[in-house]
Amino acid sequence: MLGDRALRGDVIRLAWPAVVEQLLATSVGLVDVAVIGRLGSSSLAGSGLGLQIMMVALSGLSAFGIGTTILVAQATGRRDPLGSATALRQGLTLGTALSVTLTIVGLLVAAPLMIFLGGSGDVAAIGTIFLQVSLLGMVPLTLQFALGGAMRGAGNSRTPMVAGALVNVINIVGAFGLAFGELGMPNLGIAGPPVAANISRVVGVAYLLAVLTLASAPAGLRIGRLAPVGALGWRPSAALTRQFVRLSLPSVIEQLSISFMFLVMGRLLLTLGTTVFVAQRISFSAGGITWLPVIGLTTATTALVGQAIGARDFDRVRAVTRFSQVLCVTWMIGIGVIFAFTARLIAGAFTTDDVIVEAAAGGLYALVPALPVFAINMITSGALRGTGDTTFPMVSQVTTTWCVTMPCVWIFSTYLGWGLMGAYLAFAVSSSISCLALTNRLLAERWRTSGTKIAGRIASIGHVGD
Repeated sequence: MLGDRALRGDVIRLAWPAVVEQLLATSVGLVDVAVIGRLGSSSLAGSGLGLQIMMVALSGLSAFGIGTTILVAQATGRRDPLGSATALRQGLTLGTALSVTLTIVGLLVAAPLMIFLGGSGDVAAIGTIFLQVSLLGMVPLTLQFALGGAMRGAGNSRTPMVAGALVNVINIVGAFGLAFGELGMPNLGIAGPPVAANISRVVGVAYLLAVLTLASAPAGLRIGRLAPVGALGWRPSAALTRQFVRLSLPSVIEQLSISFMFLVMGRLLLTLGTTVFVAQRISFSAGGITWLPVIGLTTATTALVGQAIGARDFDRVRAVTRFSQVLCVTWMIGIGVIFAFTARLIAGAFTTDDVIVEAAAGGLYALVPALPVFAINMITSGALRGTGDTTFPMVSQVTTTWCVTMPCVWIFSTYLGWGLMGAYLAFAVSSSISCLALTNRLLAERWRTSGTKIAGRIASIGHVGD
């Protein structure tokens, strides 16, 4: 049912570095909030507005790396280094073009966006500076996504983790030094943290590229004099561009839909009072770390399923998915038990206001029945992406979000007056519907034919292009 010991080892080997990488990224976010908070409430509010815009952009760019992961994983599975090389190089080329375009557009509309989000005075001015400086790091960030995605697709998740650790250390030290003029660094104020983030991303990309020049790198991903295809594959290919768009665009839409959903839900909960809004922030912060193992296992599932599709090993597709689902559901059940017995203690670690603690605890209680379903949905979506089916998870997510989740959020939280608990119960309803749709799609096994056709088509494109 769950594959052999080697398969289980492959899943865990790919998953744990991704978990550590996500944990490091979460810690950096907390440090940045602490640093900016010392600059004053206006800086914290302005950077918060800028960060909302950046999160929407990053949702699209991070999803772009999914296409690279899928193409490299399938090429790795069919032992096609030429296909891996072409996928990586096209990913870097297309990613650079997209991020440059978004950077230019973002710089031009940064100030109006701050006003649109409700910023004014010092808050809008600070938010504009924070956003504009952050946008200058879009290119290295996109390259980091593409390089990391390619390495995970080839079965190497440790190198992206090391790069992430290096990036985070530089980011934390630089954010503190540049924000306050400490450690011999210039005092840049609110521009300090995003400048530090940009510098750290450049270093991270340089590290990843340096690793790919070594003989120990996967053959298809090597660059420089050891590259098996030399300098070929960098010129944009219309055929491969279409494949990247077909694989990546649905994930971009899915991530953007999720970002807008939380933005709309936040505004809706704010109408119920600051107590509910703050409780929602606390419950999200408290529950954020619980998702990290699921995210790591989802990443591993996508890569290993992609490799299995490339190798036409369909039994492995099912075994990888089952094992990842069992691990994630077990984890989420354990988290649910912890929430059920310690929700008030967890909420109390963030605030001493009893009313807010009660509201946040109610939200955590409401999440408990939905946690195992969330886990199944994420792993099943990751498996479908690995087969090359990125469209169905997107359609399922967008449909349930705007036709089920958000209407239920309003009905439960506002119309029925259940507040934050009602909003979270809406996720339990919509996730159950998504679970049925995603599971049925995976069990239909259309990927037996469609996945191998896609892999063959991509392989032929790469070979013909070179």
